Formats: sequence, structure tokens, C-alpha cells
Amino acid sequence: MGLTFNGKHCSTVGLDVSDTRRPLMAEPDITFVEVPGRNGAIVITNTDKATFKDINLEVDFLLEPNGQSFHNHCRQIAKWLSTLEKKPLVFDDDPNYTYKGIVTSQVDVEQISQYGEFTVVFRCNPYEVSV
Repeated sequence: MGLTFNGKHCSTVGLDVSDTRRPLMAEPDITFVEVPGRNGAIVITNTDKATFKDINLEVDFLLEPNGQSFHNHCRQIAKWLSTLEKKPLVFDDDPNYTYKGIVTSQVDVEQISQYGEFTVVFRCNPYEVSV
């Protein structure tokens, strides 16, 4: 399994996806206010229509040797993942839907010989779009 991010498939940078964690739905952007002496909380929304918070998609990658040094390979991957705005993210097992995401946290690679594994967290819009 794999994915395409920012127009480039992970296999082109020597990666395979080993696992993903994708939430079923985004968290609604609502506030609960507890009022003493009242049963239950009051629900406050920000607008007349429902809004949702961004979702985090976690992807575990396996890095396989591709003929270059391990560290140069990691630099190539970092360049692929580095963006200044949300970019299209499409999973091979769900090609009819696109997320818009950006990598928002540090990525630590565990090296085992010339192989590596790491997890990337993509912060995405709260919904995917049908292609």
C-alpha cells in the first residue's frame, strides 16, 4: 500500500506504507458550558452551521535502500514531505478521495541497517473530497 502526497507517490522516494490511522470523523468545533444547578451542559457552536476541527492522519512508513546513503535518502524524503501549505494526500486503497494536509511535527527515523521506519502525522482538513 502507498500514498501520493503533493503530487508524488511514496514509492518514488523508496517508501512503503505499513499502517495508517485515519479517524472516522472529525471533532465538531463546539463548546460545552456547565451551569451549576442545571442538568447537562449547554452546547455552544461558533456559527449557524456545523464546523469541524482538523484531523490528524498517522502513517507508518518503511524505508528501503535505494542505492544512496541512508542519510541522503532521508534528506530526499524530508524534501518531499516539507511544504508551507496543505497539499493533496491520496491513499492507494481509497483513490477516489483526496485529503488536503501538511506535516506538522518532527519525524524521527529508526534506522535498522540500511532500512528505516518512521511515522508521519499529516494535519488535514476535517473532510476528504471526492475526486
